[in-house]
Amino acid sequence: MFVGSIVLIVYLAFLIGVPILVGVYVFQDARRRGMNAALWTLIAVLVPMLVGFIIYLLVRGSYPDLKCPRCGAPVRESYVSCPQCGTRLKASCPNCSAPVEPAWKVCPQCASPLSQDDPNIQTPIRKKDRGLGVVLAVVVIVPLAVLLIVLFSFTALTAKSSGGTGVAFISTDEYLAMADNQKINQWLEGCGDDPDTAYVLRHEISAEAEDDTNMQYLIYIPALPQDSNVDIDSIPHLLGQDSLRLTFESDGINQGSTLVFVTCSGDANQKMEIRLEGGGNLNCKITSVDYSLGFS
Repeated sequence: MFVGSIVLIVYLAFLIGVPILVGVYVFQDARRRGMNAALWTLIAVLVPMLVGFIIYLLVRGSYPDLKCPRCGAPVRESYVSCPQCGTRLKASCPNCSAPVEPAWKVCPQCASPLSQDDPNIQTPIRKKDRGLGVVLAVVVIVPLAVLLIVLFSFTALTAKSSGGTGVAFISTDEYLAMADNQKINQWLEGCGDDPDTAYVLRHEISAEAEDDTNMQYLIYIPALPQDSNVDIDSIPHLLGQDSLRLTFESDGINQGSTLVFVTCSGDANQKMEIRLEGGGNLNCKITSVDYSLGFS
């Protein structure tokens, strides 16, 4: 529900915020260019899928995006001097005063030879259109953010119980008696008593079982709650293997006398998350074995 609310908020922000941002930019930009600012703003905002905004960018006229390097007044390419402070911006013909380029040898207006570069000339500064960059960034980044949030929310919402999952709680002595496996007994003896650690044996059944459960897990948790209920979920991940998550209720503390036997579908690369309700994830020490963990 929380993720869905975030998606809705971001989506509404995109639907409302982007047209406002586009409208403000188009209005200011069209006014600078001497265009009909109100008309082009309506076209850019009301035509769907940003088509109006694209049309505006294609047909908008030029405007003085140069400024005087001394006083900052707007100037044009053809200006020889700044109309505000008189700064020389461009070379001119000494005979007819027509503006000329630095590389020209002869004036195209009067055919007079041109002298070398004038050291007093200061080149105009071109103003950057930062507003367009902001608009384009929002138009591109926001949809990508919405898409990522939707994908991750879909991942969270599709978390489901593992197919064919079975869980059994059994005392350590009873399990060892029924399993009659010295290797498991040695593994239990080597387990520590860290309450923040879960010790896990994992066995992948080579032949496919009839109920599609091909993984066995034997779990020992020193701080396993007594008579605990457990929720088991398969958590899909977009870029990796699904995780098997076991969440135990935290009612009381076990004295290390109970094991958890889990059967489910999956493979040997499946990640495992074990947590106690109200706490964080336990550190899982998983050991893969080539013998069955079941008992008769």
